[in-house]
Parts: sequence; C-alpha cells; structure tokens
Amino acid sequence: MQGNGLVFVSSARKNSELFLALLEKLRKHHPRAHRIHLVLDNYGIHSSRRVKEYLRKRGELFRLHFLPPYCPEHNDIERLWREVHANVTRNHRCKTIEELLRRVTWYLHRVAAGLRKSSPIHSEKVGKVRRAA
Repeated sequence: MQGNGLVFVSSARKNSELFLALLEKLRKHHPRAHRIHLVLDNYGIHSSRRVKEYLRKRGELFRLHFLPPYCPEHNDIERLWREVHANVTRNHRCKTIEELLRRVTWYLHRVAAGLRKSSPIHSEKVGKVRRAA
C-alpha cells in the first residue's frame, strides 16, 4: 500500500506529545494498514521513553527508520519546510500567529491535495537508514 497524502499535527510545543499525536493520527488515517513505516531524523522526541512505551504496545504497526545524523538532503520533510518558508512564512504580513498558522495549514492541505494527484513526497534516494531497535 502506498502512503499517498500528507498527515500532520500541530501544537504549541515540539515534544513527545506531539509525536505521539502524529502516530495516533496516522493509525486512524490508515485503519487497514498492517504496518506503517516512518523515516525520521534523530530528534529526541522520536525515541523518548513515552514514545518507546507507546511503540511497545503497538510494535507490530509502526516501524521507525532513522536517517543518519546530519543528512537533511535525504529528509523530504526538510524540503517541504523550505517550501512552506518560501511560500508562506518568509516576509509574511500576518498580524497574529493564529493567522500565520491558518495560512501554513492551508498551504499544507494544498500540498497534500497535490500529493494525492501525483506520487508521494518520499523520494527514491533515501539511501542508508537504520531501523529502530
């Protein structure tokens, strides 16, 4: 099964709770999936104690694959963030953070719609990744 589309969550803080919310949203978004593979950077929230506990309970569903450190060229989400910055956040004139977040969310939904019409954002050149223990 191909994972077309973009699934995202937002929060005031980037922490384990946010990553767990993403895992739950992915689980609900793909209810018939036997396995969901995630290619991740080595940010600490991806391997925190709370995340490991969650994964122990759902170990058969999620497989985490970690990119080598300092390889943003292999991390497709970094390209997406550059696009968001270039098209939404750079030199914006929003009066409030809420307005800016609405524009970012709109842009991400637009990108997701484009992904459904074409191939997934994931490229073929991920290269060497390590699997979570």
